[in-house]
Amino acid sequence: MAARRTGPTRTSRGTGASAPPKATASGTKRRTGGMTVQEAGRKGGLIGGRKGGETVKAERGVAFYQEIGRKGGQRVRALIEAGKAAMEGARRRGR
Repeated sequence: MAARRTGPTRTSRGTGASAPPKATASGTKRRTGGMTVQEAGRKGGLIGGRKGGETVKAERGVAFYQEIGRKGGQRVRALIEAGKAAMEGARRRGR
């Protein structure tokens, strides 16, 4: 019987480092992959400017968020009512 490992296990995710250099036919090593996902994200933030909610807030204003919040609340309310009606119908059928 083999001994069980109790320490940390490896995951399929990398450590955040870019791909290791690969040897070419001439024996020199070259770097593949360009940059890591983390580096690309950081660079995208610098090049593209402000991201996410700040830009949307500047473009559309607070009223936009109020409207989508109201629509979301109405949808949740409708789903709750539909769930209650479905449960009531199941009780009537004897399930």
